[in-house]
Amino acid sequence: MTDQAAGLRAWAAPGSVSLGVIGEPDDEALMQALAQLPAPAGRRWQVTLEAQAASATVRAWVLWVDAAQVDVADLYRRVKRTLAPVASSAGPAVPLLLWVQDAGNSGTRPTLDAATAQLLTNLGTTLRRFLNIELIRDLADWQRRLPEELPKPATDF
Repeated sequence: MTDQAAGLRAWAAPGSVSLGVIGEPDDEALMQALAQLPAPAGRRWQVTLEAQAASATVRAWVLWVDAAQVDVADLYRRVKRTLAPVASSAGPAVPLLLWVQDAGNSGTRPTLDAATAQLLTNLGTTLRRFLNIELIRDLADWQRRLPEELPKPATDF
């Protein structure tokens, strides 16, 4: 029932847009990240975690990566499990914002070593090739690629 309740809350919250988060951010770091993400049309983001995403209408997606422990295979599996049902090889690529967080640094965009940066580049290439998901590092580019129209809730019961 938790998944259904999350979907209903996202639908019922006026002025909110559902943001799917893949990964395991702590609450404080997630709130700091949300403060940096301007929501479309002046609305506010309502977070939907990957476990609840199947029951919610999610407009935008973020891949949360902890810079201290990058496990590319786990990240790929999480993205595939969550986004494969909504990604289509015939349509435009699903924009997925890469959010790298370093728990030891107050900044939200840490500098990555060359090996970790290459792993994330390889992940982006793999997601694009096999799942039609575009892993985006630039916030402005991600915002431009979000769907123009907001999902409309069903009014018929």
